[in-house]
Amino acid sequence: FMPLNEPNFDSSYILDFGDVLKIQLIGQVMSDESYEIKRDGSITIEDLGKIVLSGLSLEEASNLIKQEVADTFIGTNAYTTLTNIRDVQVVITGNAYNPGIYTLSGNSNILHAITMAGGIDDNGSYRKIDLIRNNQVLETLDLYELFVFGMNNVNTRLRTGDSILVSPRLNTVNVLSGVNRPSLYEMKKGETFSDL
Repeated sequence: FMPLNEPNFDSSYILDFGDVLKIQLIGQVMSDESYEIKRDGSITIEDLGKIVLSGLSLEEASNLIKQEVADTFIGTNAYTTLTNIRDVQVVITGNAYNPGIYTLSGNSNILHAITMAGGIDDNGSYRKIDLIRNNQVLETLDLYELFVFGMNNVNTRLRTGDSILVSPRLNTVNVLSGVNRPSLYEMKKGETFSDL
């Protein structure tokens, strides 16, 4: 699950401080420059001035830059690519093997963070791992859905300041025989014998 700090070509990637964009201008004006997004969320392009990109998706930023270039330089097209992804700092708490503050790639998700923390300890829940942002639960990961059913429900990229809470284990049921995978299973409230 370890992410690589490589360009992410997904147009939905949200830009923020530390991301590096390469902007190529072709036409009446020719240039090929890299720009790191500053703390105020902007880049400054010569003859264009400041453009605020923080919080925009890669696609939205690319369209904004194209429009700004088209409005300023006649007959010039702009092509934007992401060349380097920022690092983010997150706090992993609860029943992880090694809770603490971790620095990860801006392309990371909950799975990457849990892996960095050594996984879930013996008392931790595989069914309730919360991603908390601005004191609100943004996403809850149920690893059974991923490992048993193959449903990848990890959608959100991490941001600096996020917290990941591995909850204590929920109700457990020991299945001893007569099934292909006898084991100790964690059950959510409302699940039935047939779910087990």
